[in-house]
Amino acid sequence: MGLVRKQAPQQPEEVLPPEKPSVESLLRQLDDADPDCRREAALGLVGVAEAVPALLARVAVETETNVRDAVLTTLAAHDTETVAGGLAVHLASDDAALRTSVAEALATMRGSVLSLMPSLLAAPDHDVRVMTAMVLADLAHPDAPVWLTRMIAEDPHPNVVTAAIDALLPAATAEHAAVLEAAVQRFPDDPFLRFTVQAALPRLTGTA
Repeated sequence: MGLVRKQAPQQPEEVLPPEKPSVESLLRQLDDADPDCRREAALGLVGVAEAVPALLARVAVETETNVRDAVLTTLAAHDTETVAGGLAVHLASDDAALRTSVAEALATMRGSVLSLMPSLLAAPDHDVRVMTAMVLADLAHPDAPVWLTRMIAEDPHPNVVTAAIDALLPAATAEHAAVLEAAVQRFPDDPFLRFTVQAALPRLTGTA
């Protein structure tokens, strides 16, 4: 019986990881007709400072919610005044979904968004100021209640004051009772504002 020569085991071929797309190709991909490609590009540009202008431009024209959310997530991670200012202009958009998404993104940018507060609180459009209250409601920063209290005490529009009250209430304490009561006195003909305050006061003052 002849000898059977054992074959040496074959070495598995080395599988190389896929080559990472270049920044230039990802920037081009932001304009791809396929929304999945645009989303992939937006997520691939995380941390790339040179991509910020293109990503900010994409926010204004993107129609797919999941792509826009990816763009906003990538932008918010930069947390710079340039990005915050570029996003804040959309708080005045006629697109309610865009306004809300931008407000949510700004609320994660605790390092830079507070620098915008003076201009946002002075915005001539009261709807922008309402959205500003929404930003502050979710902003994990110790100064957020300070700005909300200022809005309640000083803003001339009842809708803004009501939005600020709603935003403040989860963190409100007894020390805020006076400013809430003063808001009711400033807008005696606004039943919703009055109801919101009257419902909250017992808890704040310990008279529930």
